Amino acid sequence: MSKFNYPKINIVIVTFNSKRTLELTLSSIRKQNYPQINIEIMIIDGGSTDKTKEIAKKYNCKIIDKPNTEVIYRKHLGFIKSSGKYLVYLDGDESLENPQSLKMKYSAFLENPLVKCVISEGFKTPKQATFINDYSNEFGDPFSFYLYRESYSDRFLIKERKKKYKFLKENSRYIIFDMNSNQSSLVEPWAGGSMIDLEYVKATFPSIKKSPELIPLLFYLLKTEGKLLAITKNDAIIHDSSTSFREYLKKISSRIKNNVFQTEMGKGGFGGREQFQSWPYNFKKFFFPIYAFSLLLPLIDSILLSISRKRLSYLIHFLLSVYTAALIIYFMSLKMIGHRPKIGMYGS
Repeated sequence: MSKFNYPKINIVIVTFNSKRTLELTLSSIRKQNYPQINIEIMIIDGGSTDKTKEIAKKYNCKIIDKPNTEVIYRKHLGFIKSSGKYLVYLDGDESLENPQSLKMKYSAFLENPLVKCVISEGFKTPKQATFINDYSNEFGDPFSFYLYRESYSDRFLIKERKKKYKFLKENSRYIIFDMNSNQSSLVEPWAGGSMIDLEYVKATFPSIKKSPELIPLLFYLLKTEGKLLAITKNDAIIHDSSTSFREYLKKISSRIKNNVFQTEMGKGGFGGREQFQSWPYNFKKFFFPIYAFSLLLPLIDSILLSISRKRLSYLIHFLLSVYTAALIIYFMSLKMIGHRPKIGMYGS
């Protein structure tokens, strides 16, 4: 196939003082064997004061400045401004490990017309990262682990999905899943190198143009149309998500505040997923504090995780569960008395 026959792919990257990791992100894109002439990298920057934009210019990126703007609005802007056949969301602390990542995803679309979303096989923690990244990359946070009990690690993601969902086709490059069941899975195609059929999504869901909260929910919208999901093999995303344990705790707090007080970020999170999930998942959420404060249940999970993963760092699940449940109760209490705390940008 001639390079001129490959469709245009937009890659949207939201940045804010991302110089520590952005070089790896952009170099991994420029190493892709997909024709570079058909790749447009769009940097939506939130007001960086470091060398983020200098690095972006070095890699010939299109830069859009949106200072002091929440992540979800910047990702929505990237969606609006993209004009290619496909759209890939990749964060500024993520990089594509396999130089064939984009081409494999494209082949999954090309060979399977019902596939409208392709995700990578999971996250991998770089060797130099802090210990909390293993847990964060695999489960996101304790509440997500409790609710879905699904791994997002490159070691387990495909293996677990094959046990839980019906898969229709498998080859050396990808596996096709029919996830249109009553079971719920946490799939957020607005990060992690996920690729969506942009032309189809824009034509089928015009309401997204005015609704930023729908960007994280694209997978669930596609499920309403009976579309299939593909996961590419040998296609890990290197993710250096938190520079410190303290930074990770701030992210958990930020997620809870956004969900409890239903900001646009919250509407794109668990609050938004509730309308697409089966009732047991929405009912199960009420028991998370009981799970956490039982102490025994999260402790058992912590031990089992540390044994199965062969990493003592997973023992932190016990403490994180208690911390998360305490914050949920605290912010829910504030909401009940009509007090709204300051909610800054995600992670602050």
